[in-house]
Amino acid sequence: MIGKEIAAVKNHISELVHDKENEVLDHAGKYALRGGGKLLRPALVSLMAHATMSKADSDRYRAMAEVPTMWDEKDQMCRFLRLAEVTELIHTASLVHDDVIDNSDTRRGQPALHTRIGAKRAVLAGDFLLARASYWIATLREAEVVILMTKSLEDLTRGELMQMDGCFDLEAYDRKSYCKTASLIDHSLAATAVLADPTNIAYKEAARCYGSNLGVAFQIVDDCLDITGSEGQMGKPKLADMAEGIATLPILLAAQKDPKVDAAVRRRFVQEGDIAISTEAMERHGCVAEALMIADQRCRAAVEGLSKLHKSDARDALEEAVQVVLTRKM
Repeated sequence: MIGKEIAAVKNHISELVHDKENEVLDHAGKYALRGGGKLLRPALVSLMAHATMSKADSDRYRAMAEVPTMWDEKDQMCRFLRLAEVTELIHTASLVHDDVIDNSDTRRGQPALHTRIGAKRAVLAGDFLLARASYWIATLREAEVVILMTKSLEDLTRGELMQMDGCFDLEAYDRKSYCKTASLIDHSLAATAVLADPTNIAYKEAARCYGSNLGVAFQIVDDCLDITGSEGQMGKPKLADMAEGIATLPILLAAQKDPKVDAAVRRRFVQEGDIAISTEAMERHGCVAEALMIADQRCRAAVEGLSKLHKSDARDALEEAVQVVLTRKM
């Protein structure tokens, strides 16, 4: 139901980072975006837009042969699409920075940006993407949207630092996962509800409940795929998190049951055999399955949050989206 909107985002987003003054930034921005990605975040923004706007407006936009592509600040759909693009810009910038920090050589099945232009230039390119995102947020001319999206930028930085310092228990993991992954989804969907109707607090709360729970579930599934997925599917090496000293939810669940794994987690898997011991304990205790059950609980909470929205095809699609998150293979 949102195929036209996502096609418009895909075709237009690289124009947001065009820089005629610096060839490196222009190339880097477009290179980072052209990898494709799942465009999950723009899709969720678009669905939430249809779920929170009036039925008449939603039907009108869905009946159009093409959605608006030229910027018009008075056109509601233009504003929603700009927010969708900004959300993907922020997400892409965070990936550029993550790849430098994590020493990851591949991203979305292609060489990571820093392997092409160097780590220092890649960091600056990521900063450039964030600066462009901030500029385009401001063009929406909605103060609360600026506040919400800026908060997501803060959380991304906070979450990355939490991961660098280490998460050794479930509470720290949950907070880190919210900041690194869920906050952007949470705040972008809340901003969508604000653009639809700044006075409807219930819709904003529904969007935040859905976004925060779905975002954490997404991160849990991602952590499980790092253990069970193949390098071909994920576009990155298997068990990459443990190799970088990062304890994810399945590992932390195993650590609760096995003191040896807990010790390995706290020393960041630096001792020979730590990864093998942890992997064996996870398999023995069924920790991946347990983690996926927690992700399922989060998705149920996300769907429950949607009950504050009026009934619509878009709301139904948002409910169905949780299954896409739970069953994804890459």
